[in-house]
Amino acid sequence: MFPSNIKTKLIILILLFLIIFSCFSLTSGPIKISVLEIFNILSHKFGFLSEVDEHSFNNIQESVLLNIRLPRIILAVLVGGGLGTAGAILQGLFRNPLVDPGFIGVSSGAAVGAIISIMFGNVIGQYVSIDFEQFLLPCLAITGSFITILLVYRMSRVNGKTNIMAMLLSGIAVNAFSGAIIGFFISISNDVQLRSFTFWTLGGLDSADWFVVSLASLFTIIPFLYIYNLKQELDIFMLGDGDAANLGVNIEYLKKKIILISSVMVGVSVAFCGMIGFVGLVTPHLIRLFIAPNHRYLIPGSCLLGALILVVADFISKTIISPAQLPIGVVTSAIGAPFFIWLIVNQKRRFSYSE
Repeated sequence: MFPSNIKTKLIILILLFLIIFSCFSLTSGPIKISVLEIFNILSHKFGFLSEVDEHSFNNIQESVLLNIRLPRIILAVLVGGGLGTAGAILQGLFRNPLVDPGFIGVSSGAAVGAIISIMFGNVIGQYVSIDFEQFLLPCLAITGSFITILLVYRMSRVNGKTNIMAMLLSGIAVNAFSGAIIGFFISISNDVQLRSFTFWTLGGLDSADWFVVSLASLFTIIPFLYIYNLKQELDIFMLGDGDAANLGVNIEYLKKKIILISSVMVGVSVAFCGMIGFVGLVTPHLIRLFIAPNHRYLIPGSCLLGALILVVADFISKTIISPAQLPIGVVTSAIGAPFFIWLIVNQKRRFSYSE
C-alpha cells in the first residue's frame, strides 16, 4: 500500500477528476455553453464578481445551466457518492467485497413502492394535495425501502443478535418476494404504466431540480459525515466480532447504524433516480485495491469515486445516442458487470490458491 500522504493525494486526484468531468458535462449538450460562460453565469447569479458582462451569455444558456444541467450534475454527485459510501460500509459489515447495496433488499423494496405509485397514483392523488402529488413516487419508494430493511433486520435477529448470514439470506428472500409483487403488477398494467415503470427501473437523472437536490443533499451529506466519524470503529469491526467487542466496540449498535445509514442513502438514490446498479459494488473494491482498506480513506474515496463514475456515466448516456438519452442504469451496468465477473474469477483463484 501507499504511504498516507500518497493516499491523500490519490483521493484529491479523484476529486480533481470529478470537478473536471463535471465542468465538461456542463458544457456538453444541444445548447453549447463554454467554461467561461458557465463562470460568468454563476458569477452573475451568486454575485462572485461585482462586474460581469451580461452580454457574454444569453437567457437561454442561463436557464439551461441553472435549471437543467447544474441540478443534474449535483444530483449525480450526491447519488453516486451515496451509493459508493453505502457499498463501502455494507461490504465492511458483511466482510465481503462482492456485496452490493441491493443484496439486502433496499432497491427491490423501493421498486415495489415505485410501481404502487405508478399503478395507483391517480387513486392516491385524490387524497393528497397537488403540490405533494409530484413527490408521490419518491415518497412511496423511500417508504418501501425502509419497510424492506426493517423486515430484513427483524428476520436476521438470532438470539437477540444480528446474524450477518441470516441478513443476507433474508435479503435474497425479500428480493424474490418483491420481484413476485412487481411481476404481478406488471402483468395487470397498461402500456403507459409499463413504460413508466420500465424507464424508472433503468435509472436516470431526469427528476433533477433544486428541490430534489436539496432533499438528496440532506439524506446524503449528513449520513456521510456521521458514518465518517465512525471510521475507527469500522476499522476495529473488520477484525471480527469477538476482537471488536474486546476492544470496546458495541457491535450490535454499530451494525444497526450501518444498516440504517446505508438504507437511507440507497433508498433516497433509488427513489429519485431509479435502479442504478454496480456503483456501490465497484467503487469500494477499487479504493481498497488501489488506495487502502482503512476507512479513513475508504469512505471518502468510495464517495468521490462513486460520484465520478455516475457523472461519467451520465455524460455517456447523454452523448452516445444524442439527441436521445440512454438510461444511466444501462451505462453503469455495462461498466459494472464485466468488473463483477472479474471479481468472481479473482475470488475463485484466491480460494484455489488457499487450498
